[in-house]
Amino acid sequence: MRVRWLRSFVRTGCAALALAAASESVAEEQRANLLTLANGTVVVRASVDPERALGLVDGNATQGWSNQRPKDRPPYEFVFELLAPTVLREVGVDTAGKRPGGAAGAAAKTIEVAASASGPEDGFTPLGTIEVAEDGAASIPVKDPTPVRWLRFVVRANHGNADWTYLDEVTADGDQPAVPDDDGRYTGAWESNFGPIELVQTGAQLAGCYRDGTLVGSVAGGVARLAWQDRNSPKVHGTALFVVDARKNLTGVQYRKPSRARWGGPPATAKTPKTECSKTPPPANPIAAALATRGTIELYGIHFDFDSDVLQARSEPVLRQLAEALGTAAGPAVNVVGHTDDVGADPYNLDLSRRRADAVVAWLAAHGVVRGRLTPIGRGETEPVADNGTADGRALNRRVTVAQRSEENP
Repeated sequence: MRVRWLRSFVRTGCAALALAAASESVAEEQRANLLTLANGTVVVRASVDPERALGLVDGNATQGWSNQRPKDRPPYEFVFELLAPTVLREVGVDTAGKRPGGAAGAAAKTIEVAASASGPEDGFTPLGTIEVAEDGAASIPVKDPTPVRWLRFVVRANHGNADWTYLDEVTADGDQPAVPDDDGRYTGAWESNFGPIELVQTGAQLAGCYRDGTLVGSVAGGVARLAWQDRNSPKVHGTALFVVDARKNLTGVQYRKPSRARWGGPPATAKTPKTECSKTPPPANPIAAALATRGTIELYGIHFDFDSDVLQARSEPVLRQLAEALGTAAGPAVNVVGHTDDVGADPYNLDLSRRRADAVVAWLAAHGVVRGRLTPIGRGETEPVADNGTADGRALNRRVTVAQRSEENP
């Protein structure tokens, strides 16, 4: 069966607030491929060029993995860990195709797939062999009802190139149980390629530090989305998406528009340097703290019913912190601005983001924030903070931003 997966998926003064307002249908489309970082899948092992293997789970079929040296010969093995034990219906791949300016015949052709319920090193049972055309996608059905956690893809051959092999995406569809957002898995300390990270999870909300600054965000579907801010420079900031895997490793990416880079590492040891959070615990209200220091923050954790402006109950912790940060009496006037990713028609995204902004304004007003200080605005997809070409970037673009109003940002 041939499959095409989704490819594009306070100081004094006034503040501007941006609100997550993406169509929930986008989330449904993303769930169709469980093998993305945005859906909690991590790369456990890659036999060749593991850094590039991150491209296999980015949800972008125009960029992926390739061997970097002709002497790295096939077979090429990749092991992926799903967010939770999953009953699979289908697994597949998307090839690089006849890449312009690339090596002819380099697209992967023959890929063996196996699954394990016991671990990333053993217990694998063959699921079948995928034979994929040079320019296309292909998949095989899975009829075994046993829940599995790890998938192994082995590229045996390409379409004839002697030196290079390309593979763009791995895909999987199946039934996966919901992972609790409040199980505390993100409380801890880790080493990382950008220095130490410390996080404290309270319910679904997150606050913490990395080597050079602060982190604040929330957990949704078992996946953490956060904003990071350099403590020494207000202009150095961005967003990040993390997953804690079965080995307790922190795996993710960071965005500082427009770049995307791997971010994460193993649990901290006694030798791992400490962050500022070890000296001063994260603030009780990180939203208020961010507004007081930088004057702006990206927020995650406000959720709506499918294709609707009805707020879900799980949004309440973030909304309450926001109301507290804005103050229930005298305080700054703010704009409530909705942001979406770029999936869907522009007019629809704008309208939905405005209606959802209206819903948040109504909630804040009902909980003590003076209504006259709140102006709802819809921005749709016009102000991304991450790459809409990736599934994790789209997830980060559906967000809340709180920013101090200025002449440059009226």
